[in-house]
Amino acid sequence: MNQRQRAIVERARQRRLQRRGASWLPLLLGLGLLLLCGGFALLAGLWGASQAAAGSTAWLGAESSRPPTILLLGVDQRADESGPTRSDSMILLGSRAEDSGAAMLSIPRDLWVNIPGVGDQRINTALFFGYDPDDASAGPRLAVRTVQQELRRPVDRYLLLDFATFVRAVDALGGIEVDVPAPIVDTEYPTPDYGVTTVRFDPGLQAMDGERALIYVRTRHSDGDFSRSARQLQVLQALAAKALQPASWPRLPELYRVLNEGVVTNLTPGDGLAVLPLLSAIAQGQLAAATLEDATTPWITPGGAWVLLPNGRAIEQIVTELFGPG
Repeated sequence: MNQRQRAIVERARQRRLQRRGASWLPLLLGLGLLLLCGGFALLAGLWGASQAAAGSTAWLGAESSRPPTILLLGVDQRADESGPTRSDSMILLGSRAEDSGAAMLSIPRDLWVNIPGVGDQRINTALFFGYDPDDASAGPRLAVRTVQQELRRPVDRYLLLDFATFVRAVDALGGIEVDVPAPIVDTEYPTPDYGVTTVRFDPGLQAMDGERALIYVRTRHSDGDFSRSARQLQVLQALAAKALQPASWPRLPELYRVLNEGVVTNLTPGDGLAVLPLLSAIAQGQLAAATLEDATTPWITPGGAWVLLPNGRAIEQIVTELFGPG
């Protein structure tokens, strides 16, 4: 580890010391790997759509081709925070191997990998070690390099945003309607001040703004991770369906403004036509999702950290079945 990397680690250590005593762990546990899967996949497609609504001339020459593979990075960095941060979620989004549907691969944050130029670390620290105060894309670029190396597959684009941008994007669309299948009562939902509160959802069709939608896809203490994953897919499809409604199209310029302010990405206006089929597939439920649960082994590092060791052959099989040959 070089001097710059040690300095980054020390700054992060100081930030953790400042938070000592705060209920930070419940907040992180509440994020959920599939939470950002829903929001980010949608926003990647909406980014292209909003570029079109904003009148970008680059669309005139854009070619409709196979959608790019996009690394979606989620962070829970607050307005008063800056500096290096780990990614709370990493999702690979692309097209399905067998047809024109969408495919998503959830990458566990504890996956123990070799980060280029750094060494063996959890995969979610690639964003952290790549941090450059003068280059917002440096962290995502190192995350992309790390994922490409581990999955042995090209990654065309990246998209990074936080929860605040997710909330604002949902509101920019005018909210969504969600049919809640069963009552939810979560007495340990994390609050912005590092405490907990109780949240409730009654069954039935109901309108949700950005804040309410975020709570719906984050809550987990009432019924566990499996039900939470189903809720996230449900919200994803509701968002995609709302965005495709002609009545929502006048809202796309505002959505563009929100994304332009809150997203770090190398998606370009020219990518829009290629990304839109993913949005359409998600809205129609043509979505295949997978994790690396069956391709990893829990392990304790010599330093005492709990991590997941990757099984390269098993990972390659999962990735190929999901996205097709690389």
